[in-house]
Amino acid sequence: MKEEKVILPLVIIAVIVLVGLTSGVLTVKNPFISTSSVNAQLGGKWNIQNYYTGNNSITEILSDSQGDVLVVTQYSFSSASQAQSFFYSNQLSSPEQYGNYMISYYAHGLSESVYILSGSKVYYVSYVATTSLSLPSISQLVNLIK
Repeated sequence: MKEEKVILPLVIIAVIVLVGLTSGVLTVKNPFISTSSVNAQLGGKWNIQNYYTGNNSITEILSDSQGDVLVVTQYSFSSASQAQSFFYSNQLSSPEQYGNYMISYYAHGLSESVYILSGSKVYYVSYVATTSLSLPSISQLVNLIK
């Protein structure tokens, strides 16, 4: 009886740790897009607010001194056809060729989003501005993932 009282809490703790390690969690890994790269492409001084990893995705959330927010998610697939399927299932507008990438872009008001298909990876880049200043160009957003 005494053994059961010890084993059950240990099993519960092990399950919680296992679930936490296999699901999307906040991590302390190095970001996949550096703040210096974001500063160079978008101007201003950007800081990483959060960085998450999931089963096949990595998300980085940044903000600048103006309060603008940039969210970049990288989805990795085992094949280019899986990435294409995901891209076309989530398209924001009619896809178009943009250099070596296929993109789907949408802008409204102070926000813009773009899905970028690159081989077996799909990137989602979303920018939300806090003022009516101009939003970044598509090329600036695409250059973030290079």
